[in-house]
Amino acid sequence: MLADRHQLLAAAEAAIRADGPDITMEAIASGAGVTKPILYRGIGDRDALVAALAEVFVDRINRAASGALTTARTPRARLRSLVSAFIEVVDTNRNLFLFVTAGGSNVDRVGQALRLADRSAVPISQQLAAQRVASGKGPEVALAWSYGLIGTLQFVTLWWLRDATVGSDELVDQVTELLWSGIGAKATPPRTGGGTRP
Repeated sequence: MLADRHQLLAAAEAAIRADGPDITMEAIASGAGVTKPILYRGIGDRDALVAALAEVFVDRINRAASGALTTARTPRARLRSLVSAFIEVVDTNRNLFLFVTAGGSNVDRVGQALRLADRSAVPISQQLAAQRVASGKGPEVALAWSYGLIGTLQFVTLWWLRDATVGSDELVDQVTELLWSGIGAKATPPRTGGGTRP
């Protein structure tokens, strides 16, 4: 009988991928091949499952972000790669992303959201700070910029998954332009071609 925590989390994620973010704990237990009490003993209630799968999701974001920040050659290219990596991970894990962002019944939604942001923003800020120091700039803005980046990406992708008004490549370009140049700056010419998958 399936009862290992890692196996239970993998089975829960598979059920969420198949049935969507509104899936019940009963359906998750059924998909894992266990009873609901066994699921609760192995992982906990819905809040505990949300927290555990949120860590899984954020770790995927972090791995993608780390690769993006270290492979691109220019600062703007690194930013675009970071934005692209985040959106690609969300697109690949849509139902999981919606499940963890919806949260459980925990009343401390703000604290939970900040703990997840901490898990991504802190490592990104360390890389940003190092890059700024290497280019002769002060590192003090890195932490605020990292939280701003994570917040922007989270809400932009939630909107994108709901409305799907642009393709993923265009979304990456739009968000990169905002984060790099800011509101009021002269926009770069739009890209031709690009992805069309919303």
